[in-house]
Amino acid sequence: MTNPNVRGRHRAPGRHHPLTELKAIARESAQPAMKGAAVVAAAGGLVATFATPAGADTLTAADTNVAVAAVAAPAAPAVVGPATATPDTATDLASFGFAAPTAAKAKAAKPQVIEDVVVKAQRAEAARVIAAKAASDARAKSAARAADRTRTAAKAAASQRESSSQRSSRSTTRRTLTSSTSATKSSSNSYTPQASSGSRSGRNWATPGQCTWGALAQWYASEGYYPSGWTGNALVWGSGAARSGYTVSSTPRARSILVMQPGVHGSSSYAGHVAWVTSVSGSSVTIIEMNALAGAYRYNTRTLTSMGGMRYIYAP
Repeated sequence: MTNPNVRGRHRAPGRHHPLTELKAIARESAQPAMKGAAVVAAAGGLVATFATPAGADTLTAADTNVAVAAVAAPAAPAVVGPATATPDTATDLASFGFAAPTAAKAKAAKPQVIEDVVVKAQRAEAARVIAAKAASDARAKSAARAADRTRTAAKAAASQRESSSQRSSRSTTRRTLTSSTSATKSSSNSYTPQASSGSRSGRNWATPGQCTWGALAQWYASEGYYPSGWTGNALVWGSGAARSGYTVSSTPRARSILVMQPGVHGSSSYAGHVAWVTSVSGSSVTIIEMNALAGAYRYNTRTLTSMGGMRYIYAP
């Protein structure tokens, strides 16, 4: 039996307990997000349940007076339940054995290398230019070597032709002079001694521009060497050549050096004169001489009559 004097709240019989209802809702939720929503909804119902009285107490006279005064008084603000913090879904679910979903960690993006097309093209062009220059230099060097070989071969061929021409010229000169000498022998019926060979030299040892230098140069052009073994002015060449081993005669002959004593055919009064004999016909002797009618370093030809004071150094 209920005591009417006892104050306090009493729950209506047969009403569900809020915690029991909250657990049931959490168990029946399939997804964590739905569980969170259910917990929030249940928590709101729980607050409302605690804020609302479960039953009415028996009013006394004093209470009636208070109630009448309350009716006459202006309406009081609605009863507000105690302030509650927003429930933490993850914490509430964890208390029932559920874990809140965690966000997937984003993978760190790998740095991307951006290729500069312009720089790549410039490098390719530079490499092409370098390769082209190297190829051009190689071709130029090859062409230069080929040109050098060609010039060397041309010089060798020219030298060989010149040597052959000189040998042919000397041979022709010898044949011509020999024929001239034979004709002279037949016409004059005189005796020409056999020529002997003396000392030889590889250089023109006379004074350049003088008659002696010109006579030796003509001997070399005909025979290919210079006679040697003596020195001095033209008037002593006969005796000097004889001592050196050459044949010296008063009989004119082609391919010989004519030695004239001072004053003969206008020769120097103190040094004499020498010349190269090119041909003989009887007593007529044709010569080529330097430093005479044409002057120093110059040649001229004359035909003289053989006479006393003229001797001939024979080429072998």
